[in-house]
Amino acid sequence: MKNRRYRHRVFLLLVILAPALVACSIKTEGLIPDQPIITGRQIDKTVKVMEVEGGHASKFGREAYITNEQYRDALLQTLMDANIFSGVVNSGNADWNLHSEIITITTEAGISPTYAIVVQYWLVDQQTGEEFWRKGINTRHHVNWNEAFAGGTRIIMAVEGATKKNLTQLVQALSTADLH
Repeated sequence: MKNRRYRHRVFLLLVILAPALVACSIKTEGLIPDQPIITGRQIDKTVKVMEVEGGHASKFGREAYITNEQYRDALLQTLMDANIFSGVVNSGNADWNLHSEIITITTEAGISPTYAIVVQYWLVDQQTGEEFWRKGINTRHHVNWNEAFAGGTRIIMAVEGATKKNLTQLVQALSTADLH
């Protein structure tokens, strides 16, 4: 009888916690800037977004991270929405290859978390293999305690905010860079 009651409690606990864990996970859609980034320039080249390096999955009870796939998908969508290149692809051939590496991710946890992300980006001419542009972008986002009830939600908001800022700064940097 005790064993049966224990199993029921465990089952009930799992039923209650499962939606909370799913709700607190990072979604790729939340990493993409809310509005397309307006640039006054379109570069007459196609770009291939290469596999991202340096990201990894979050672990329950640990810091929140972004996977390489999530970051790549958000980067691809951001570049397509910004319309800065004549074409953006994730496979096949393009004029240039855009590489990116997540260098550092830090979370200053607490009631009001701050999340920081440093990403290194570089462009390589696909024909020559020559790297001709490189930029490191460091962004932070702070979420106040009163912006969300749950602490996990505040951390997710901080992750999303820092990533959106990073992608926005990338598009702005590309739009003003002297690219051939």
